[in-house]
Amino acid sequence: MLNTAEQQAWAFLSQAPHLRSAEEVELEFAKAIAAFGYDKFCATLVNAEHYGKEPPTLSRQDFDVWDQRYWGQRYVVHDPCVKLLLRSPRSFAWTDAKPLGDGRAQSMWGEASDLGMNDGYVVRVFGPAGQEVLIRMSTEAPDTDPTARAVIESLATVFGTIMLKHWELQDDNPDYGVISERQAQCLYWASRGKTDWEIGAILELSPRTVHHHIEAAKKRLGVVKRQEAVLKAGELGLLSKL
Repeated sequence: MLNTAEQQAWAFLSQAPHLRSAEEVELEFAKAIAAFGYDKFCATLVNAEHYGKEPPTLSRQDFDVWDQRYWGQRYVVHDPCVKLLLRSPRSFAWTDAKPLGDGRAQSMWGEASDLGMNDGYVVRVFGPAGQEVLIRMSTEAPDTDPTARAVIESLATVFGTIMLKHWELQDDNPDYGVISERQAQCLYWASRGKTDWEIGAILELSPRTVHHHIEAAKKRLGVVKRQEAVLKAGELGLLSKL
């Protein structure tokens, strides 16, 4: 008989392919991994040759503060997880990577622990056209239950595959010229100094969905920073139409 966590996992695996929106998939994935003690996650689209560059985000829950520290402190240079990513496509826990780290990496783990991220699990998902989605999940628990690893990997694999599909569908079907109308709306309010939460309240979207739209707009406009996207969209006259 399945326990509660396994039942939650099975519910996600069976329902996720039929959910209509990325937001619904995110919500159900969060419930599924929460049953195994994971309360934070982030899915990013990366190129295996550029692990040192901050990648575009497909989905994120409570990873913002950590990623700001991670990239701001350039922990990527010392992160032993990167060594494992370059070495093998297999999934792994942070506890697998920790013995490979140096003193700077120990500082990184300490900061993560201060944020309630004592262990994590990393899963790579490969798309049909060679895309790579990196899914990071974290837990307050000191380590990952070995018996749960296979299930967590399955959950993340399905999640990453579906989120990649939603990302590509949005990216391939612009309805507002260079960027979509929804992306332009998010950039418009960002140009007025609104946060993702405030923009979401105005447009009746979740903050994560707003973040997704802005990341997609940055990609379309060929820029790295949010303010650069706002400026370029303004220069192209994409915000004046609103």
